[in-house]
Amino acid sequence: MDNSHPTPNQTKTILEVANLLQIPRNTVRNFCNRGLVPHVRRDAKHQRIFEPWQVDLLGILINMRQAGFRSRELKRYSALYRQGSKTSAERLAMLTTRKRQLWQEIADRQKAIDFIERQEEMGK
Repeated sequence: MDNSHPTPNQTKTILEVANLLQIPRNTVRNFCNRGLVPHVRRDAKHQRIFEPWQVDLLGILINMRQAGFRSRELKRYSALYRQGSKTSAERLAMLTTRKRQLWQEIADRQKAIDFIERQEEMGK
């Protein structure tokens, strides 16, 4: 996380973040309201303003959710991310564990597909 103050052209509005990540604005708001992307500033119009590290974190969390991570896992990852590189091993372990689970799910689905195909062949 870069703690330097970003210049205005580095920051993004909620609309810009939503467009960049190709997600609805309410998804961005939801992640912020749940504390997954903390410390989001507001401008004079009370609109959320995102720093680059917050956009990066949100993109990671969106992909993690799509990969099947639960809310508590997203919260844990977010907290670890904000602590910086000293937590990279724990974050990597979370990702590796989920990847292993996903590969097992794929293998299980393939077995189910193989079964159905065998049954279809028997029915011909």
